[in-house]
Amino acid sequence: MIKKLWNDKRLREIFLYCVVGGLTTVVNYVVYFLFTRLVGGEGAQSPGLAALILDDSYQNAGLAIAGTLVAWAVAVAFAFYPNKRWVFQSRGGNLRREITQFLSARVLSLGVDVGLMALLMGVCGVNDMLSKLISQVVVIAANYFASKFWIFKRR
Repeated sequence: MIKKLWNDKRLREIFLYCVVGGLTTVVNYVVYFLFTRLVGGEGAQSPGLAALILDDSYQNAGLAIAGTLVAWAVAVAFAFYPNKRWVFQSRGGNLRREITQFLSARVLSLGVDVGLMALLMGVCGVNDMLSKLISQVVVIAANYFASKFWIFKRR
């Protein structure tokens, strides 16, 4: 039964994308957590770097945005090769085009990520870590469709 499911190319691709997307989300989430807690100083004796840069009213939002940007950059760098090689099995092709399209799609999903974080935290009052998790679910889905039908589309 499992072998039959694995031999279905569509199901295998979705499964592998979920694995790579899950790992990418873990990378994103861990980098975000470490950045916001180390730079923000939560739980530390010192107030952290953010307290030196931002006043109290903007500190949490600014820190969340900065953490999102840093986490995004690390996650995108992590995600390109496994998606190209293992999920969508793109061999050869125009590497420059794929990287450019991959980055372009990820910049758009970054906008979604930051926008959702701002909406959930600022308007809805949701905790930053839960907001990050919700935004990542939306971002993973959007990135899958961009990768499948645009970036690594078989020509």
